[in-house]
Amino acid sequence: MNLRSLFHFATLAASLLLGFAWTARGAVSLGIDELEKSNFAVLQGKRVGLVTNPSGADSKGRSAISILYHGQSSGFKLVKLFGPEHGIDGLTGAGNPVSNSRDRATGLPVYSLFITPHGNFRHPTPEMFAGLDAIIYDVQDLGNRSYTFISTLGYVMDEAAKDNIQVVVLDRPNPLGGVRIEGPRLDPSFKPSFVGLYNIPYVYGLTSGELALWINAKFLTKPCRLTIVSMKGWIRPMVWEDTGLKWVPTSPNIPTIGAARGYTATGFLGEIGIESGCGGPNPFQVVQGRGWDANAVARRFNALHIPGVRASTLDSGRENGIYLHIDPRNSGNLTAINFQAIEILENEVDHFSTFGRTSFDQRDMFDKVSGNTTIRRQLVAGRPVSDIIHSWDSGIARWARERQPFLIYGSNTVKPAKAPSVIADNTLIAP
Repeated sequence: MNLRSLFHFATLAASLLLGFAWTARGAVSLGIDELEKSNFAVLQGKRVGLVTNPSGADSKGRSAISILYHGQSSGFKLVKLFGPEHGIDGLTGAGNPVSNSRDRATGLPVYSLFITPHGNFRHPTPEMFAGLDAIIYDVQDLGNRSYTFISTLGYVMDEAAKDNIQVVVLDRPNPLGGVRIEGPRLDPSFKPSFVGLYNIPYVYGLTSGELALWINAKFLTKPCRLTIVSMKGWIRPMVWEDTGLKWVPTSPNIPTIGAARGYTATGFLGEIGIESGCGGPNPFQVVQGRGWDANAVARRFNALHIPGVRASTLDSGRENGIYLHIDPRNSGNLTAINFQAIEILENEVDHFSTFGRTSFDQRDMFDKVSGNTTIRRQLVAGRPVSDIIHSWDSGIARWARERQPFLIYGSNTVKPAKAPSVIADNTLIAP
């Protein structure tokens, strides 16, 4: 067993041994829970905006919008709402425009931080933030660089810094845990995009609050006034099932925690037209196509012996393929599955060519999600996928060191670690 395998095995064993104890303690207390317990102390006397969607809910399932709206008697005023991609209701399909609107329950204006019918407003404008003293970010992330909520976070922080507005991040668990780091880093020479804004691994192993600390220190030209309201009871090896929390859909194709994990394993494939189950009952958990020999594909996949991941055959009539069974505490490399699947299909499916029938836009999006053009060129050239996967190792090792100053939570204690002293204006509100 090599060192990498030993590390993954040790992590899996620790999670299995501690999982029962974590679950017995009940639900993790989220940033929104801790903010309410403090009687909204950090918001006192301020006019506040809120970036959220349905995933911005407390541990009892109440929306952040409702909690803040009804908490205004504590001494602050909620005046504006902002929605990331998919809208503040989380119902708009990926890439589709989202209009500005007005929230029915509160009457507050809602601004789209995505493409609208009238233009691209992924980066908020000074007019949107006019009149605000603080902007709150409460959105559940997936732990992947390409899931656009973290790009919205960075753009919000950037505009807030320019306007001298405080940013308050209500922290939430990374559903993949705080230990897993996988995949390629963004090539510094590659133009950043909304699905690849930061030079971090594809799976980066931070909570939104921890990532915000990194963004403030390493990404922004001018840091913002940043406050993190941390969780209580979350530690790094926890996966979602350990938290005691109910999964709230983050977007139409992430209705379950299984889909959230599957996004890591198959998200690249959909960008180049390989069916990954979006629009069906198991989004991001299948790999299928017309005329495939599902048994052959499943056999080749299972021969990889990915720890905690196995494939079963899937026959939907018109299309055949595999369904991925991913153990919540698996120690396999989920990001690598995207490229291992491509290699299997190239070998097992007659006349299959990964990029042979793709459009320029599809190839461009694949590169943006990858964070480089190198991987696509390597696949076209027939380079073994195992070599491609190992080429990420040095970047992952550097990131494991680079992220250390920004870690709020420890690996074996439910008490947050010492607050990072990254920038003097940063504040950590710990439970």
